Amino acid sequence: MLSVHLVVAPFLRLRIQVLFFTESTMGPFLLFFVAMATASPVKRQEDFYGLLDLNGDNRLSKNEVLASMIMDQAIFAMDPDGDGFFSILQIFQLTDDPNIFPLLDTNSDGRVSYDEVRQGTNMARIFDREDSNGDGFLDGPEAEKMVFIYVEVITRGQGFMSRDMMDTNGDQVLSKDEVLNAMSLDQVFAATDDDRDGHYSQQQIVDSFGVMTYQMMDDNMDGAVSFGEFRKVIDMGGIFDFFDADASGSLEGDEQNSLIGVYNLVLNVGAAWITDPALDTDGDGKLSKQEVMNAMTLDQIMAANDENGDSQFTEIELLSFFDRDYVMRMDADGDGFVTFAEMRAVIDVGPYFDYCDADGSGFLEGLEQNKVVLLYYSILAYQQNNGVNTN
Repeated sequence: MLSVHLVVAPFLRLRIQVLFFTESTMGPFLLFFVAMATASPVKRQEDFYGLLDLNGDNRLSKNEVLASMIMDQAIFAMDPDGDGFFSILQIFQLTDDPNIFPLLDTNSDGRVSYDEVRQGTNMARIFDREDSNGDGFLDGPEAEKMVFIYVEVITRGQGFMSRDMMDTNGDQVLSKDEVLNAMSLDQVFAATDDDRDGHYSQQQIVDSFGVMTYQMMDDNMDGAVSFGEFRKVIDMGGIFDFFDADASGSLEGDEQNSLIGVYNLVLNVGAAWITDPALDTDGDGKLSKQEVMNAMTLDQIMAANDENGDSQFTEIELLSFFDRDYVMRMDADGDGFVTFAEMRAVIDVGPYFDYCDADGSGFLEGLEQNKVVLLYYSILAYQQNNGVNTN
């Protein structure tokens, strides 16, 4: 994935910084970005529950849990003998599900390997099982299993696993390149867009950043902040710079905490992603280029997303699906708009698939699918609303 090179004006970054550190009410949107900076240090040191309860509201949201630890941390921590396998008892301690062992033991050898655990469950599923009333939070006894796993992660020395996965040179600090290579802004969008509608509501932005930041981001004043509007203001490089408090060019110590939380969420949500069967026609849990090309055409995509029917797109509309470099390539005449003809000259469904295939595997897996799915759903909505087929 090409990175976005967007310089945020110093006064704008200052305003964002002030809002980050003064807003006391944290909404679900990008909670992990700010939780480490705003949570009470006294509260965070009280107990392990306090470490998980990032916003101090005495309940654990799914985002808080998924931002705090990944499945591999739980797997290694819950296998104290380190033999690479789980017994029936160990699986129950991990999942709290008395019936899951035979489902995980796919080769029926009487034990479950790490890979069998990874393929059969994830942190999101464990959270959902503990969330007995389905309200999206763990309250009281509901939180006991997650706290137990987290205690094992910390006490068994697995707390820095996510940091070490990003830290490719092993120096225990995170450079900007290491962070940008570990995750893209598109992955962050996909991981935080809980309802997968392609934008953040006014309330989500206001709760997290305050009214002033919302007013800056809502460029078209439609009451929501699209990914393009968000990307117009800040990119992953700018987010890194924000947390690099001493401007050293690397994240050390507590500077790392929030971006580790972002990375945890990206990994956890990606592992829990369920591929839409309407697109995944062979049922393998990932999307091939042919499956995507069979599902939609470029003309369908353009017609379905051209809300005002003027046969062109604004920069902000395109920034929801492309980085700035790609938008500049499509805007051949430099007028700030990309016509259907300009888009056809640069992109088609196949090349867009390649653009979304960040790891070059030939398939869209996990969060790589997000933008393609959003486009597909926009086509379905267009056809339903207009009673026509955009072919």
